[in-house]
Amino acid sequence: MGEQEQGVTGRSLPGAVFWGFRYAVLLLAIGIILMAVLYIAGMDWTGHMRTVYDYLCYAAVVLGAFLTGHRLKTRGWLGGIILALVYGFFLLILAKIFGQAISLKLSVVKMIILVLLGLVGGILGVNL
Repeated sequence: MGEQEQGVTGRSLPGAVFWGFRYAVLLLAIGIILMAVLYIAGMDWTGHMRTVYDYLCYAAVVLGAFLTGHRLKTRGWLGGIILALVYGFFLLILAKIFGQAISLKLSVVKMIILVLLGLVGGILGVNL
């Protein structure tokens, strides 16, 4: 019965979330490298670096959730939410490893934004 359900609904949830997570991290890495190259080339990002990084993270979650929903074929909203939570905790762990100060209030707000964007991305991935 498990194989029949999986065949009808598409891929398994953990596999699809990992698939989307890989692309979200890849987009984030490409964006960070691009920001570093532009900084070395002489563009001064010091005033806007945090904002650009936040929007890059949001775009990565939408892309990853979209791909997760597309791979799942159903329950994209659930896949998008799980991907957003995993991605958010991944970013918090990275920030702690690299010595960034973590504000609980700001982290909760960003996590809510990530979850909402993951929800929308997962729904769009199933329906497009």
